[in-house]
Amino acid sequence: MKKDYKKFSKYGLIGFAIFVSFLPIFNPLQIFTSLQNYSFDTFQRVLPREVYSEDPVVIIDIDDRSLAEIGQWPWSRSQLAKLTNQAYAAAALGFDIVFAEPDRTNPQNLIANYSFNEAINKELAALPSNDELFANAISNHGTVILGQALNNKDNTKPFKAKFGLVTQGDDPKQFIANYLGTQNNIKLLDDSASGVGSMSIGNNDVIVRQLPTFERVDDQLVPSLALEMTRVAVGASTFQIKSSNASSEEAFGAQTGINHIKLGPLTIPTTPEGNAWVYFAPTKNIPTVSAFEVISGTIPPEFFEGKVALVGTSAAGLLDLRSTPTEKNIPGVTIIAQFIQQIFANEFLQRPDWLFGAEFIAGLILALSITLGIQALGPIGGLSIFLVGSGGIISSSYYFFKSKLFLVDPISPLIISLSVYVAVTFFNFLFTELERSRVRGAFAQYLSPEMVNRLAESSESLVLGGERKEMTFLFSDIRGFTKISEQYKDDPEALTQLINELLTVLSNAILDHGGTIDKYMGDCIMAFWNAPTDQANHRQLAIESAHAMNNALSEFNQNLEGSLDFKLEIGIGINSGECIVGNMGSDKRFDYTVLGDAVNLASRLEGQSSNYGLNMVIGENSYLQDSSYLMIEIDKIAVKGKSAAETIFTCFEPETKFAEDFMDKHLNFLEKYRSQQWGPASLLVDELISSSNELELYYEHMRARIDEYKIDPPSLDWEGVYVAQNK
Repeated sequence: MKKDYKKFSKYGLIGFAIFVSFLPIFNPLQIFTSLQNYSFDTFQRVLPREVYSEDPVVIIDIDDRSLAEIGQWPWSRSQLAKLTNQAYAAAALGFDIVFAEPDRTNPQNLIANYSFNEAINKELAALPSNDELFANAISNHGTVILGQALNNKDNTKPFKAKFGLVTQGDDPKQFIANYLGTQNNIKLLDDSASGVGSMSIGNNDVIVRQLPTFERVDDQLVPSLALEMTRVAVGASTFQIKSSNASSEEAFGAQTGINHIKLGPLTIPTTPEGNAWVYFAPTKNIPTVSAFEVISGTIPPEFFEGKVALVGTSAAGLLDLRSTPTEKNIPGVTIIAQFIQQIFANEFLQRPDWLFGAEFIAGLILALSITLGIQALGPIGGLSIFLVGSGGIISSSYYFFKSKLFLVDPISPLIISLSVYVAVTFFNFLFTELERSRVRGAFAQYLSPEMVNRLAESSESLVLGGERKEMTFLFSDIRGFTKISEQYKDDPEALTQLINELLTVLSNAILDHGGTIDKYMGDCIMAFWNAPTDQANHRQLAIESAHAMNNALSEFNQNLEGSLDFKLEIGIGINSGECIVGNMGSDKRFDYTVLGDAVNLASRLEGQSSNYGLNMVIGENSYLQDSSYLMIEIDKIAVKGKSAAETIFTCFEPETKFAEDFMDKHLNFLEKYRSQQWGPASLLVDELISSSNELELYYEHMRARIDEYKIDPPSLDWEGVYVAQNK
């Protein structure tokens, strides 16, 4: 019976792995799409697009300065005529603006709205309208492209197309987003322009990742502003849209979608819906000039020779703010500019149809490998397969993005494999006999002897619940664990042995000073004092333990001399405060542990120790008033996740040598620093470094912070509290 059940479970788990592998196809609640987008966004943040000096795209920005110099928006179109004339040399001049109504400052409007005498009215009537001036400037320029806004409200149809269109394969209209109407420019301006394009960003969510190349209003295709500007800039007259079932284009279904768009010598790969992935560069790297500088002639016309200029706005109150994978709240015009840039640079993010199939196969193979690996090698073997497979998938995704600009989804295969690993491991443990003696021995190594005795003496301890106590907490973490792992990358067993030996040495230092080890978190140790038994001197014991750990580490490094290229280091955080201590968990499974804000603060202080270049950081509640140890105040800090400021200290053993006047200088330094006297504080840093080798890294850290504050000083009511940006 047992054998039959084992056989059933084997094939049942294989079936489960196959089932989970199909989840990305069904994509419940769009979970996989969201995770996929997150991974693609991460790739762009890590490897943003470069902006090259030969890039022809430039933004003419209607910025705050322009509004201050010329006046509030909308401007008289005579000003826009000046701008157009000044940029006469541009290969293409696009306006990310819709001029839907006649200029309100036209002379004819002045006659209608104001009472002038007959002579003035006659003179005004003889003047050309500002719209005519702008239209003449557009016509004379010869390469101006205007924008239009597609919507589902207006019934207005797009302006007559000024481009030719050739399609190959399936009719592209069926794949492209459809709108009910458009908001056009006045006919006079549209007649004068060399092209008109849509300013729509398509059906993006709050983050813009793609831009449409074409959109549809009934049966008419409308190119995007970026695409139309590119067409005019290269002197092309016709777009070529190639869809599935065209020559050399396979369709993985009855109708797959659009493949790419050709424009003269340029080819733009698209999604099946006709969108193009935007590969973003940092906005600060996009060439930008002020509209006022162009109109006033500060920017010479020769500047625009051969360039593709895009007029838009970043002025407060006029912003069309968007978020991208790399930045939040940037002007929409910069997104269009970036799209044009990548067209000319021929740098396109792509996600071919076959990638989805490759991702599915990778997830399926990894899921089956994990399932079979756990059954053959146990959970550790399955975990090894998962980690190796996951690393391979992530590395491959990164490689294809960096070398090919392919958007390969690493998330779906990882979610699939992780789900399979957790489910199969749980099932195997559920039906595997546990070795009680080994489990009991493992627990004995995590709990203090006092706790073991307490559990043995009273079964009442084995119930859920806790008590409020004043306690001291210690967190310790090995620094540079990644560096250690790299040195042992070919010998993971040796790495495991090294970490275990080190944790043993550090744990013994804690246990020898009456501490209880709460848990190990990778290479991190959490310990506490004053529970389960009372310890009146729990603060003293914790600090003694910390020094004992540092001394033990020094001896450990001496024994390792020659084995590593560097010395092992640890960071320690200590804090005291009230918490709840007791058995936490469910009625079937619980641990003896602690909960409270003081515990979290101790962990945060450990995280700050490396920032300050110190072996240990101590909270103010753990400060020892009467002690032979040298307690030194180092800062006032608000750690991440807490608004209240905490005075923090470090501690040295009595035999540590400092200059006689060290403490006076140090306190003077803190006073100068907190009163924002940056110059005197910097001078004191130099003196203190020369008198204290133990605190050199700390003072270098404070010097760097002072240099930052010189550039960007805190508020006048600043009380010397540094707000930590990391954990």
